Amino acid sequence: MLNASVVRWLTVIGVFLTTVSVLPAQFVEPSRDEEWARAMIDKDLLNINYKSVAKGQDVYFKIRVSNIYKEDMQITSLTTSCGCISWDENRGGALPAPILVPSGQERFITLRLDTIRHQGEQKNKRGTITFVNMVNGLPGTATILAEGYIRTDVVLQPGSVNFGSVDPQKPAEQHVAVSYAGRNDWRIISAKCNSPHLTTDIVEKSRGNGLVNYELIVKLKETAPVGQLRDQLMLVTDDANNPQIPIQVDARIEPDIIVTDANFGFVTPGKPKKIPVLVRYTKLPVKAFKIEKFERTKQEDTIKVEKSPESKPFHQLFLTFTPPNEPGPFEEEFYLTVSGRTDPITFKARGRIQEAPAEATPTP
Repeated sequence: MLNASVVRWLTVIGVFLTTVSVLPAQFVEPSRDEEWARAMIDKDLLNINYKSVAKGQDVYFKIRVSNIYKEDMQITSLTTSCGCISWDENRGGALPAPILVPSGQERFITLRLDTIRHQGEQKNKRGTITFVNMVNGLPGTATILAEGYIRTDVVLQPGSVNFGSVDPQKPAEQHVAVSYAGRNDWRIISAKCNSPHLTTDIVEKSRGNGLVNYELIVKLKETAPVGQLRDQLMLVTDDANNPQIPIQVDARIEPDIIVTDANFGFVTPGKPKKIPVLVRYTKLPVKAFKIEKFERTKQEDTIKVEKSPESKPFHQLFLTFTPPNEPGPFEEEFYLTVSGRTDPITFKARGRIQEAPAEATPTP
């Protein structure tokens, strides 16, 4: 059974390194003591006790690295003390390139538990993160300690519920085989989940000779909103020693037509800037579509759009922005009406208008 607080912060399906936010500009100075490296890791994540998990189960620990220092930092290596845990960021057994953690920003790295090739009690397993201060070259390490028990009496196949990419407003269904070896009267009492967009059902398939087999059916409702859905359901059993089995649930609710936001970056008042915006069909088989209408929330004629009148599976819009003399960040939402659709597709344009350059003083 995974501790609820550990589950909330750590057990996340995902393998990509991402920037998630910018931290407040309150920095401290790293000392020569290597505690400065440990200070970049959430205190609750330095010691992980995943208690008891099933064999074959997908278990991930997502470690947040927060650069609280004025200097940029690099993660130069990720190592482990045994093969039962590994870093997703390593390729071919090693980090292919240093990972930059800019001052005031965060990165996530993922520590994975191997429940297929390993089993039984796992104690004092270490995942080590090596840092280098990019200004003075000061090295430092932070160690993640992990321990728990990979039980052999319960096996999940597959080890998680992964719906993959799902169309909006369309239900989906996934099945997990739950096998138990032990006593004949072992039972799954219920399957609980927090998300209102998921339902569960437990079907007993067979029982006898110390083997019990169930099928877990998880349904994704059509009410699931566009975006990433991550949750954890809990199998509740009548086992007094290990009454709960956590199972990760993951889904991406993605529309079949997507559009990228327009990022103009830094722009100068009165100086037009033109950038492309991609609109494409994402599902198979690929279908052609026509952009019927382009609308915006503001009435100012600062952004002009060029679009193709043709029907095709990939469109490239060109937005030309002529910034007004209003320094600071700007953001505007746009709406595309596509052939055969009543609901528009939305995207945003963002950027920052710089101060207008001062006029040169004429030479007498």
